[in-house]
Amino acid sequence: MASSPSTLEHAQTAIRESRPPVTDDLTYLTIVQSHLSPEILPALNDVLQDVELTQRIGWDLVHMLLPLPGSAPCLKTVARLGNPREVILQVTEALRLLDLDQPVEEEDTDAAGEKTAETGDAKETEKTEQAEPTRDALVASPTPAETPEPTEVDKFCLLVSMLATLHPRIKTKYPSRFLSASLMAILSSYRPSSQATHAITAFAQTLSGNKRPPLPTRKSSLSIQNLTIASDEKDEKAPDPEAAAEDPKEEAIQKKLVQSFVTHIIELYVKDNSLDWSARLQEHFAPDKIVPGKKSFGEAFREDLELQEREVLLGKLVALARDVGLNGADYVFNAPEQDLPTPPNESDSEDFSPTSPEDVPLSFTGCLFLTANAVFSSVMFKNTNVNLPALTIFPSLSILVQKFIGTNGLETSGTESPPILDAILSVGLWLEHTDKFVSGSLDPADYLQLLQTLSLVSANCPEPTLRHAAHVLTSNILHAHPTDRLRLNFISDTLEHCPFEPLRASAVGWLKEELVRAHTRKSDDLFATPAAVAALQPYLFPYESVLDAETDSELWEDFRRTFPFHMAALNLVYFLNSEEYKSVVPEGSMSVIEEVYLQPIRTAKTRLEKVLKEGGELEKEVGAEEAKQGLAEPRDPNPPLHKAGARSETAHQTDPANNPAILATKVTSLARSTRYQQYAAHQAEYRARRLGDGSPPPRGARGYGISLSPSSSSPSPPPLLSISQTHD
Repeated sequence: MASSPSTLEHAQTAIRESRPPVTDDLTYLTIVQSHLSPEILPALNDVLQDVELTQRIGWDLVHMLLPLPGSAPCLKTVARLGNPREVILQVTEALRLLDLDQPVEEEDTDAAGEKTAETGDAKETEKTEQAEPTRDALVASPTPAETPEPTEVDKFCLLVSMLATLHPRIKTKYPSRFLSASLMAILSSYRPSSQATHAITAFAQTLSGNKRPPLPTRKSSLSIQNLTIASDEKDEKAPDPEAAAEDPKEEAIQKKLVQSFVTHIIELYVKDNSLDWSARLQEHFAPDKIVPGKKSFGEAFREDLELQEREVLLGKLVALARDVGLNGADYVFNAPEQDLPTPPNESDSEDFSPTSPEDVPLSFTGCLFLTANAVFSSVMFKNTNVNLPALTIFPSLSILVQKFIGTNGLETSGTESPPILDAILSVGLWLEHTDKFVSGSLDPADYLQLLQTLSLVSANCPEPTLRHAAHVLTSNILHAHPTDRLRLNFISDTLEHCPFEPLRASAVGWLKEELVRAHTRKSDDLFATPAAVAALQPYLFPYESVLDAETDSELWEDFRRTFPFHMAALNLVYFLNSEEYKSVVPEGSMSVIEEVYLQPIRTAKTRLEKVLKEGGELEKEVGAEEAKQGLAEPRDPNPPLHKAGARSETAHQTDPANNPAILATKVTSLARSTRYQQYAAHQAEYRARRLGDGSPPPRGARGYGISLSPSSSSPSPPPLLSISQTHD
């Protein structure tokens, strides 16, 4: 509630007339604190224009004034005239005390909107019930008291703006020590909201020494309260009372500190604000694959104001990196392994005081984001100012993958932060699209390792757009290698050892693509002969009878788990049955597939149908409704295949992966084919060799590892094929 005029006048009089030398500094601070309210801030600001007084007491006012609405002018005066060393210590301490982890910004915005609406309604009611207030009454209204209290983000912006004024004022032998402490305090408190990022870009621009004209204004739906302290060169700034000559090495150290700070801010901002680089590049490179009637990523970033705001803020940060002479790509590809960035939130880094530029590491991830943004800008915005080294998939992309993906073990590939994967995939898609495949010699082990890691990303990543991008990149790199034996080796290894059924389904797709390419180009490699299909037949159509399941529930679960692979395999059989590709099918293979692979699946399908019709254990576990849906007759027993990541709702509902009945229908249709009735004597011999004692080694027993030579524990290829004899 606003103070009465008499109380306000009394407080203002006390603030003005009690200042030293009438009282001592401590007594005066006590008087200020006892009368502190938003209404007396203008009077206090007048008092603080006394440079000598502000240098003595200004640092004590930081914590006192920060929570108060409308305190920005006073804090600006403290930053301009107070002792810079002492005030900086108070500001950095206040930054570390902020609690920005609660998502209060949106809540406060909503609350402010509701309060504004309520106030508006109240005012409308007053207009109808009371006479219009006089001008004198309006002037006397205590409007400062109605100003809402600053949020934690507001306080953060105020403190950062104070640092922008304070640091240029410090004249000491080692200013980097103050700068390092301030930057670490900002990083420990920074949460990547638009308001906070605006404040940081203004602060970093002051440190860089480059003055840029403001960006053109654009309409925005975001309500960002500008609580930063505007820089006014005409305002008096008191000199440092303890000024000393600066050490010659300090300029280089401070420059490296600012570079490191910018890269860490970019890392934190992009990790919290996805830019979808890879998805937008895919749309640009393959516009024919955009789903009609569905808003593309490119359209979203052109029309959505919040997404536009993300790009504007990142553009400011990238410009800052350029101003301080930072080239992220050089650091990403040339930094030594031991030169890793210090996490900004570690408590032991608060007293970090570098003695040389080499002591200050950049953010590895921030430099990766700078590199990805440079690639994206050069393609989408035709940015000719991008400075990138000569990059190729091998070794450049391979280096990125090794440094960022699967660093905690190959099995974790794809679980990294989505923006990191997005950045790496965008660089890879660009290199593949521009045919920048390799520079120098290529070790087959490096090639296979890159394929394996990217394929695991396509299986493990929780983001569907990134999974699709990883699949596309893996497929294109696989098909680009000139050695057919190496391509076949990777497909075979994936089919045999990969524990992820969707990835094994992808391997079936890779085989199909290789067969199509060989047929279209009329090549004479392995994929133009029956050798490829024969070599992969034991893994494409394995003897893994689902009838081994002891219970109906286990049978159902196994059926659903392996569904993606079985659908891909059955579609491949249809594909191989066509007239165009009969020449690549080994003689008599279809009869083996019928007996070894299709018959057990068909038997399992019959068993499940019977169990679900009778009800019982399975119906209780999976639910009656789901059980009925699973065996409902589909409208289209052979639906068209759809591109990953580009499916309509109708396509999703009729997709085989969402309805096990389609698999059952396909199995029944295949069983009626006349090609499955052709048996050959030598296939019986093959089955005996292939199955042995009926217990082939379990898939994934060796882990999903790449080997350039067949494992001794792997089953032998069928007698129809010996790769070393068929193709050298």
